[in-house]
Amino acid sequence: MTTTPLHRRAAALALTVATAAFAAGCVSTPDRPPTLLTLPGPTTASAPAPATAAPREGRTLAMARLDIPEYLVSRRVRYRTDGSTLAEWPDTFWAERIEVGMSREFASALRARLPGWRLCESQCAEWSPAAGLRVVIDRMDYSRAQRRLQASARVAVVGHGADARSVNTQRLEYELTSEADTPQAQAQAYADLLDRLATDAAAAVAGLRP
Repeated sequence: MTTTPLHRRAAALALTVATAAFAAGCVSTPDRPPTLLTLPGPTTASAPAPATAAPREGRTLAMARLDIPEYLVSRRVRYRTDGSTLAEWPDTFWAERIEVGMSREFASALRARLPGWRLCESQCAEWSPAAGLRVVIDRMDYSRAQRRLQASARVAVVGHGADARSVNTQRLEYELTSEADTPQAQAQAYADLLDRLATDAAAAVAGLRP
């Protein structure tokens, strides 16, 4: 069969239309919606305060914002692949700044363990705080391959006023595991870390000299 110029032009036009339709279909295909991740609330908020954290009615604790490693301050949810490499969960973001969410959940967990204290996070001078608390998490490495969170923190409680010479500083190490290979499991490991850290910080506050 002989192909005429008219046939060739028709075939080329059909190919052009098909290509355009395929490209349009690709463009109109929606991208995968991102996952917005939040930290679970304290898991032991309803549990009674430990005996070492007996309340002292009317006392105020001035609490600085929780510090976390700078390499994790991002909207992306990051984890360790090895000792020097970070990776990110695909299409997954923190619903709020991670340092803000962690500070709030830590404060909530601490309040549950110090029911007789007033926790003040800013402009505390008017309350004449009896003590100040600073917590610095300097390591918070989640290994996705091992489903394990390794963390270390420094807790410092400094007495004010009559307790001005009382200082309690501790270096704490934690290791927690998760049950699933998901961003939500990593967030739960962070929440479990905050729970344990709040328990230890409450004990340090209670250990101030009477």
